[in-house]
Amino acid sequence: MKYREIGGLTVSEIGLGCSGFWGNRRFDEREATRIVHEAFDLGINLFDTGHNYCNYNAEPRLGRALTEILRRSDRSRIIVPTKAGTLRRKPLLSFRDVKTQDHSPDYIERACARGIKNLGCDYIDIFYLHNFSPASITDELLTRLELMRQRGMFRLLGINTHSEAHMKYIAGLRGVFDVALIDFNVAQLDRLPTIDHLHKAGVAVVAGTVLAQGHLIRGKIGQVRKAADLWYLARSILKEDARRLAKAAKDVRPALDSIEGMSAAQAAISYVLGLAQISACIFGTTSLANLREIAAAPYKRLSEQHAASIYSAFQQQRIFASV
Repeated sequence: MKYREIGGLTVSEIGLGCSGFWGNRRFDEREATRIVHEAFDLGINLFDTGHNYCNYNAEPRLGRALTEILRRSDRSRIIVPTKAGTLRRKPLLSFRDVKTQDHSPDYIERACARGIKNLGCDYIDIFYLHNFSPASITDELLTRLELMRQRGMFRLLGINTHSEAHMKYIAGLRGVFDVALIDFNVAQLDRLPTIDHLHKAGVAVVAGTVLAQGHLIRGKIGQVRKAADLWYLARSILKEDARRLAKAAKDVRPALDSIEGMSAAQAAISYVLGLAQISACIFGTTSLANLREIAAAPYKRLSEQHAASIYSAFQQQRIFASV
C-alpha cells in the first residue's frame, strides 16, 4: 500500500468505507470483520464510518472489528474517522415533520463521545460534521469543537458534504476545517475546479464514492446473486444521487474498460489518485476479492494517453447531456 499525509496523519491512499451493506445487520458480522482484517493486512489503515450509518450499526460494528487489530498493533497505525450531525434518513413518505439532523454543540459532542466508545479507539482521528448547512456552522459550535479537540477527543476536523456550494463555503472559511470528504469520481470531473479551490485553501480532499456507487463497473449493478447485490440495486433505483451517477457513469465506462493491464475499477481509482489535490480514496465492499483488486490500484499507473481518454469520455457525456 502507498501512503500520504493529511494534517500530520499518515493515511493509506485507499480507505475502507465501513458503511453501506457492510454495516447492515443482514450482512454477517464475521464476514464484515474478515474484510476489515484483510484490509489491514493489505496495508489499508484508513477505516471510515459514521455515527448514524446503517441505523447506528456500522460504527459499533467497526469498533468490534478493530478490537483484535488494536490489541496487536499500536493505536497510531489505525486512522479512524467518524461523522456526526445526521440522525436518520429523510423518510420517503411522512405526514409529520421528522428531525433528520442535529448540529447543536451538545449533540455533536455527545455523538463524538459515543463514537469514541463505540470504536474503542480512545480518540477520533478525523471528526466530520455530516450533512451540514452553512447556517449550522455557528461560532458556538466551532468554539465547542475547538474545546473538544483540546481535550483530545479528535485530531482533525472535517466536513462531509455532497454540495459544491457548501464545499466552496468551507474553502472560504480558511483555517477552520482540515479535511473535506466529498463524492468524487471520473464521472464527476466537473468538480475539479472546486477541489482545486479546497486544496489551495489548505483543506485536504478525500474522495468518496470513487466508483460512483458501482456504476463505473460494467454489470456491477443489476446482477442479483446475493443480498448485497439486491441492496445496491435498490439504492441505485431509489436514491436520486445514485440515479444521477448512473447516468453520468454510462459514457465513461468504455474508456475504463479499454485500458489493458488493469480493471475498470483500478483505472477509475488510479485516475483519481493521480490528481495532486486528492489525499485518499474511500470505497466500500462486501467482497474479499473486490477488496484485493482495489487495494492493488495504487500500484497501477495510467499513461497520459489513457488518462486523456478518460477525461475525453467525461467531456463527451457532458456535451451529450447538455444537448
